[in-house]
Amino acid sequence: MKKLAALLACVLMLVIASAAVAESVSIAVVYSDTVDDKGWCQTMDTGIKNAIDKGYDIEYTPVESVAVSDAPNTLDQLAESYDIIIVHGAQFTAACTEVAEEYPDQVFAIGTSDQILGDNIFTYMPQSEEPGYINGVIAGLTTKVGKVGVVGPTDGGDSARFIRGFKLGLASVNPDCEMKLAWTGSFSDTVGAGDIGKTFVEDGCDVLVGPSQQAVGAIRVVASAEGVIWVGQTTSQLVDFPSVVSAAADYDYSAVIISLIERTGAGETGGVCIPLNYNNGGFIYTFSENTELLPEDVKAAAQAALDAVTAAPDTIDFSSVTLE
Repeated sequence: MKKLAALLACVLMLVIASAAVAESVSIAVVYSDTVDDKGWCQTMDTGIKNAIDKGYDIEYTPVESVAVSDAPNTLDQLAESYDIIIVHGAQFTAACTEVAEEYPDQVFAIGTSDQILGDNIFTYMPQSEEPGYINGVIAGLTTKVGKVGVVGPTDGGDSARFIRGFKLGLASVNPDCEMKLAWTGSFSDTVGAGDIGKTFVEDGCDVLVGPSQQAVGAIRVVASAEGVIWVGQTTSQLVDFPSVVSAAADYDYSAVIISLIERTGAGETGGVCIPLNYNNGGFIYTFSENTELLPEDVKAAAQAALDAVTAAPDTIDFSSVTLE
């Protein structure tokens, strides 16, 4: 009888858990670009679809190519029509906090930020120093000339963490390597990224890297050059440019989406920062199978770095890293 009771209790728990996952949640996401941008926006779109594949019933509305100046009006139109409104881009922070004050019962989430912005605002922050560090290890071990180029957007958000982590990883395996860095001043300036990439290639850099969706402009330059390698930030770059991308870090925003659904389901409305790292499944890393791009010894060193940060999150201290 006790065994039967225990079995029934287990079945009941499974039913409750299944019901919690199956409960429908409506989510709108405000994007700065399109969801097929091979970068920042596409990773969030994929993360939501990954959460759906894991059994979460999500009514998903992407709102693409929103300009910063249009963000307040866009958010105002979306407010009170969705369970959660995600504002995917640090450039929208002012708009999000402004509109969130007007709609205190609406749940918002914005990334990337590690700040606590309000009682009805969740933030999420990729700890991008981790993939940046691993990319730096690969760059430092694959450059033949000791000169690598970093195509930066702006020195803010998770891109700032990525580049500082990259510098640390580079120095850990090749302390004499020269790291050249230039900024476009935007997260979506593919033309500017291409111009910087061209300058770096002409200056002799044989390995390039760059965070944000604008990077595709620089990858096209690398793909047309001889003997230059790109270390990627998103898996789509590895898929679309297999002849030049040696590896690719990527986000899995399903970790954020699932946390938001579970937290709001438990009655939370905001005031919490949700991290992404390798330890909690917020990142993935993919290596090229092309040993000319990624020799086995370099892959082994990168895998060792990946294993280390997965086992011990929050251990890459990027806070004191300076960028010239």
